[in-house]
Amino acid sequence: MDKTLSDYLDQVDRRLRPLPAGERADIILEIRSEILELEAAGAAPEEILSRLGEARGLAAAYLGDTISKKPSFSLSRLGAVAAFWGLAGLGGMLVLPFTSVLAVSLLVSGALIPAAGLAKFLASLAGIDLPFIMFQIGGYMAPPATAFKLSVVAGALLLLAGQGLWRLTVRLVRLIGQQHRRLTDQ
Repeated sequence: MDKTLSDYLDQVDRRLRPLPAGERADIILEIRSEILELEAAGAAPEEILSRLGEARGLAAAYLGDTISKKPSFSLSRLGAVAAFWGLAGLGGMLVLPFTSVLAVSLLVSGALIPAAGLAKFLASLAGIDLPFIMFQIGGYMAPPATAFKLSVVAGALLLLAGQGLWRLTVRLVRLIGQQHRRLTDQ
């Protein structure tokens, strides 16, 4: 394989670092196979690079596909979204960070709030006051049993909002990836 093509593969590989090693290796193998097929058909390295497009764009397309294939939340997916931000252009720099960071914040808050409500309730049963944990709405401070119920409801609502925002983030990644592919196919 030509050094230019080998360097191109290295660039794509570097941009795919947030993906698990196995997924990254599969993608690089797929691209390498395409390059070898084109070389065997007599295509010049410049022609192959022209057909594949910029390494950055190709990596962004693969990141977008990977993220949208598995829309469930995980830390590795969050890393892939972060890498996609940098490759997606202005929309990726403004909208994706907002939706993904807010989604993660809501998911974490949705899990922590009921846990805090439960801790307050159990502590009150044991006769222990935890003044730093409270459920307050305006001037009303809920007693521990009510605070626990309210915290479960609030946590569920925050979890649902976080999941919705995460789905929106995945849809945006898919949309940006599709637009990028349309632009490079023209």
